[in-house]
Amino acid sequence: MTVEHSQSPAFRSVYKVTMPNVKDIKDEKEKSAIADTIVNTTVMGFNYSVAEPKISQDNSAVYFKVDKKNDANFENGFKNILDNCNKQCNIDVAKKVYCQKVDDNEYNQANVLQ
Repeated sequence: MTVEHSQSPAFRSVYKVTMPNVKDIKDEKEKSAIADTIVNTTVMGFNYSVAEPKISQDNSAVYFKVDKKNDANFENGFKNILDNCNKQCNIDVAKKVYCQKVDDNEYNQANVLQ
């Protein structure tokens, strides 16, 4: 997969999206909801990233660098993804998949997502 990123000099926020390994989830309904959340969040993150997405050393989180002008779009999109999965599956997905802003140092220590 080739991802083209703009190299805009604008300020960038780094989002860390923590997510479990779906193989570790026993309940099929929960596994399906988490998988949908992960896929939709990853696609959205790739679309908003201005640099290569990266993955944590332990494979439990993905980092996306988002241009500041798209912060609200990314955060609202993530919230909408969680809300839709919660409604469809009646599960609180946010307990397992969540997003937070982190600094560039944490992003720089992560591995390029392949």
